[in-house]
Amino acid sequence: MATQELRKRANWQTISGARALRAEVLFQISLQTALDSVYPGQFLVDRHPREFGDIYSTYPLPEEVAEKINDVNIYEKKHNGKPKYKWGISMDFAIRNLVNGKILFGEIKRQDGWVETTDILAGRGNAHERSCKYFTPGLMRVLRKTGGLSEEILPFWLVIVGDITRDPRRNREIAFWFQEYTKNYYMWRDTSDAGDMLDFFENNLLPYLL
Repeated sequence: MATQELRKRANWQTISGARALRAEVLFQISLQTALDSVYPGQFLVDRHPREFGDIYSTYPLPEEVAEKINDVNIYEKKHNGKPKYKWGISMDFAIRNLVNGKILFGEIKRQDGWVETTDILAGRGNAHERSCKYFTPGLMRVLRKTGGLSEEILPFWLVIVGDITRDPRRNREIAFWFQEYTKNYYMWRDTSDAGDMLDFFENNLLPYLL
């Protein structure tokens, strides 16, 4: 597929109408309309996928650990038959290939940052640091198994918005974390420019979903 095909064939009237919306909604609408224009009916950009909603609550602990904590019966049900205890993670989006079953899960993180009009303390938030949980062995394993993507990339995509995308400290930190996996994070510096985001996705991640 020619580079920038998603940008060239996207429904810009639909996308332009969504520009006043939050970045998370604009991301979904932009990517879905662009994919539909090139691969009609093949992809679903799903917000808040539910695959991992109970991965923590159902994880069995060793008996010697369970005996020493305030443990609960993780199989207990409510009156309506639903689990009484349920906790896990909720990612922001999943890009699903409905034909081959491959899935790219991801997060959109917004954070303030140190730019020309602020000082270094403006970048003291930790939203970007919370995304580091996806590097842990357990989450990496379950995301890779569920998504079915090549091991050439990480099994998740981090999309970052806000002034953090121009912060000299945070840009260096995040680049350091993602060494050799630069395809797996994207600094969406101008969220009014959906075309740049579509180009990044097409050139770096779409091939792994096909």
